[in-house]
Amino acid sequence: MAATGRDEQRTRADRRWQPYARLGQARGAGAAGDGLGLKLKVHAHDASQSESDASRSDSTHSPAHPAHPRPPHTRSLHPPPHTSAPAPLSNAMNQITVYTNSYEIVRLPTTIYYHYDEINPEGLIKRRNYEVIDQLQLANADIFNPRAVYDGRKNLFCIRDIPPGRFTVSLGRVKPKSFEIKIKRSPDDPSDNSMALNLLQLIVRQAPNMRHNFPADARSFYIAHNSKMIGNGLSAWRGYFQSVRPVLGKLIINVDVSHAAVYTPGRLIDTMTAFLGARDIRQLVMHRTNDEKYGRLRRFLKGVVIKVTLTDARPRRISDIVLQAGLQEFDKGNERCTVVQHFESKYNCRVRYPEIVGIRTGSSAIIPAEFCDVVPGQVFRKKMSPAVQNEFLRFSTQKPNERLRDIQNAVGGQGQLFDYGTSDFVRASGMAISTQAISIPGLVLAPPTIRYGNGDMTIAHKAGSWNVVGKRFVQPSSLRFWGVAVFDNEKSNEVWKFVAKLIGNLEKAGLRIVNREPPIVIGNPLDPARTLEDCAKRCLNPQYAAQGQTRLYPQLILVVLPANGEGCRRMVKHWGDIQRQVSTQCVRTPKWHNASDQYCNNVALKINSRLGGTNSLLVTRAAEFLKTCMVVGADVGHPGPGMASRPSVTGLVASVDPDITKMTSYANIQRPRQEIIEDLEAMMISALSDYQEYHKADPRPPKTVVFYRDGVSEGEFAQVAAREIPLIKSAFDKCHIPKALTPKLLFIVVGKRHHVRFFPQAQQDADRSGNCPAGLLIDKNITNPNYPDFYLQAHAGLLGTSRPAHYIVLANEAKLDASNVQELTYHLCHSYASATRSVSIPAPVYYADRICARMEFHCAEGTAGLSDTASNVTGQGDEFNLEYWKAAFKQSGLNKRMYFI
Repeated sequence: MAATGRDEQRTRADRRWQPYARLGQARGAGAAGDGLGLKLKVHAHDASQSESDASRSDSTHSPAHPAHPRPPHTRSLHPPPHTSAPAPLSNAMNQITVYTNSYEIVRLPTTIYYHYDEINPEGLIKRRNYEVIDQLQLANADIFNPRAVYDGRKNLFCIRDIPPGRFTVSLGRVKPKSFEIKIKRSPDDPSDNSMALNLLQLIVRQAPNMRHNFPADARSFYIAHNSKMIGNGLSAWRGYFQSVRPVLGKLIINVDVSHAAVYTPGRLIDTMTAFLGARDIRQLVMHRTNDEKYGRLRRFLKGVVIKVTLTDARPRRISDIVLQAGLQEFDKGNERCTVVQHFESKYNCRVRYPEIVGIRTGSSAIIPAEFCDVVPGQVFRKKMSPAVQNEFLRFSTQKPNERLRDIQNAVGGQGQLFDYGTSDFVRASGMAISTQAISIPGLVLAPPTIRYGNGDMTIAHKAGSWNVVGKRFVQPSSLRFWGVAVFDNEKSNEVWKFVAKLIGNLEKAGLRIVNREPPIVIGNPLDPARTLEDCAKRCLNPQYAAQGQTRLYPQLILVVLPANGEGCRRMVKHWGDIQRQVSTQCVRTPKWHNASDQYCNNVALKINSRLGGTNSLLVTRAAEFLKTCMVVGADVGHPGPGMASRPSVTGLVASVDPDITKMTSYANIQRPRQEIIEDLEAMMISALSDYQEYHKADPRPPKTVVFYRDGVSEGEFAQVAAREIPLIKSAFDKCHIPKALTPKLLFIVVGKRHHVRFFPQAQQDADRSGNCPAGLLIDKNITNPNYPDFYLQAHAGLLGTSRPAHYIVLANEAKLDASNVQELTYHLCHSYASATRSVSIPAPVYYADRICARMEFHCAEGTAGLSDTASNVTGQGDEFNLEYWKAAFKQSGLNKRMYFI
């Protein structure tokens, strides 16, 4: 929303909330809920600590938050009697025992470590730092024995007390380069948790990472064994992730299978032809830098490390590519010389392909591609094409039992990839690590009942899904003004056949289809706006208007897209969401061909939601509590790999009705990679204003705001609590809500990007995919030491190993007990409007995530420089222009409808 729009919303909200000053009813003020802090103290001069010491430190309050006891692990807690919280959970749940991919550190380091944090020279890249320090230790083995652990930047930990001094290190055989190294011990003990954890991370990661040629502090390493070529010059490698994590009362190591796309090692020419899809080397001959193939290849190869096959020199990084590299000329002595002549005279080697693209390293060295090999193990961090992405996903999908088996073999099997028992670094520290996966007791929560217009539906145990065939929507809409736009080479009779089938399913679901013969307009997928305008005009037939209706507007345009129609879809959505505020429902060829009832029912769920209808309701014991709640989901979506010049997108979705089915939404942009939502206050003011507008008959503010915040990493909990919670409270104040009516805030972080997984121990506890069943709750043994938290796997497995969501409670003014928060969260996962299965996270925050993925639809002309050729791959050169993006980014006029479904 533009600044003027937000100011107008604030003024309107100020005016609307003013009457509450006269209506005030006292409600008790609640305190923000925080957990107790686990204080891990591993000092530079005494790194030992017993498990009992770690357990006793639980009584230390987190200094950043007020003390609030973590609820004990029991299912019989009752909320305070003065709250309107739901009753405690019943015993309608099953107990289950699962394995988790974590291993307990049974003995912390017993060895003294000395910390050095001043290592000069500074400013070298991390890879070079490792080389320098590695050579330093090899050349001074009498001092660095056993070897020190180093993080590649400025922290080095050594068992021996190294006297301060200077060391000289030489690297390189052809042209040796000398480095003078100064090492100075840290003046203070690293008694803070972060430094202690850094040391533990380095100790466990050092040996396996070094063996597989990955940086010592890398969280994952990958191996070439059983790799697979996935196209475009890329291969998929399987590897392993490991991270030391403090949990309540102990430390564990989280170990997981990890996957990465890497540049296929080997001949550079082969990689280039594979990327371009070229059939032979002649297609690498290019003549213009503005050639589309040249631009794509340049972005793909920039930064890749290659080894020149003619020399023993160390690998070099590609700084650019060069047209007709062998024919380029340069001054050699007093003569002009071509690259071909130079390689023939210096290396006695003929350049076979002088006209194809070559590479540049550094600022001036040009090397023909035929003399270059791609160094193995380089992770590809840019955007993959859809076809390559699909191949990568197929490779990385593992069944739960296979995943656990691989992890167990890596930790304690014959493979011993982690070497916890034999690693020199681990053994020297005195640390001991269990090789048995942790076993945890859990619960399987009972799902809610789903209410439809013609009856309730009970979800089967462990199913996580239900069927809507024969079910009528709770609040079906009427469809009067609509049309069909076709952007594929389809016969009209085939389209009519599908439309008739869809109408039949819509009517079975309860929708009233007034116009049963919508206009069908065939159009050009390269210019869809013209066709959409024509279709919108044709569908405004006055004979279909309701009695007394004077303003006619298109309610919906059904859009038939070609199979590869992403560009067309982008323009369609921009036209509908931004330019004309007309709902568009896309179907893609060939999915709609011979469409089944299930497919048509899924489309019907989306259409009814877009038209403002309600598909279903939750029948839950939390219903009374939710009637006076606003449930909010918020997220920040960051630009993908290789898109450093694009902004981050913020999205907020809030419920306005007692059934948590009607949503209002807002989106904005901010500087890239910024996690705090800058415009959160303005978004909340607008959402509260929409809530009040919906409740005109009883214009009270919500009693409770349940706020689910996605996209926050563990290191940002305190920052989000300190900055975003006050912004929400400020929105309450600026709406002039009286103190007595100020909503209670329940602020919950939703974590998805983690590596914790759960595996059923007994086969009878697994669902059809082999995963733990939907509704799995884990709130013991591996929980956060600083905040109340729990893991919830709300969805049934489909492919691979299911990932649970991690919920961390940063504020609990409503004083709900743990069981009520958990049940509420699980039941909200069943309210996603277009799904007939429980989703992985509560619907409002899932919606916010969807909004953050729609940036290209919100920008002017639907593209606004969003093409791959326009993106700044390296992040160097262009300054990020926030004002440009703010001018390009537009709010949707459909923000009170579920345009994001």
